Amino acid sequence: MIEKSGVSGVYTQAGNYQFSELFAMIQALSTIVDKPIGFLVEAFAKNLFPKLVTIYPKPVQSYDNTFDFIAHVDDVVHPEVKKLYPDTELPEFELVSRTENELVTIYSSTKPLMDLTRGLMIGCATYYKENLDVQYEMLPKTSPKFQAKFTLKKI
Repeated sequence: MIEKSGVSGVYTQAGNYQFSELFAMIQALSTIVDKPIGFLVEAFAKNLFPKLVTIYPKPVQSYDNTFDFIAHVDDVVHPEVKKLYPDTELPEFELVSRTENELVTIYSSTKPLMDLTRGLMIGCATYYKENLDVQYEMLPKTSPKFQAKFTLKKI
C-alpha cells in the first residue's frame, strides 16, 4: 500500500503527518481492496476508538454516555490532543440540539474527515454499549472549512 501510494517514510504514533500522505495511502488501499474510501475510513475509526480509550482512558471515563462525551469533546479531548500535537488542526463541534433520544452537532474542519468522525462516533457508542444511528449531511461550503451536520439517534 505504501509503495502504491507513492509516499515514503516511517510512520509512528508520535508523528504528525501531511494529510496528503494519509489520503494517498487510503486511495491506494481503496484500489487494492476494491472498497470505497469512506467505508475504509469509517471502519478504521470504529476500531480506532477503543484503542484511543486504552491509551487515554480518562476522557471517556468522565462521562456515562455517548451524547455527554460528544457534547464535550472540544472541551475535554481536543485540549489534550493539542498538548501532544500542538501543530495539529482539529475539527470543531457546535452542539445544535439535544434531547433524550437525539443529538445534532455541526462538524467544521479544514479536512473532509466526516467518515472518520462518523466511525469514531459509532465506536464511542459501542464503548458505552449504546445503539445509535449516526448520519451526516454535508452543508453548503460557505468558508474554507468543510461542514457537516451530524445527527445521532438512539435506536
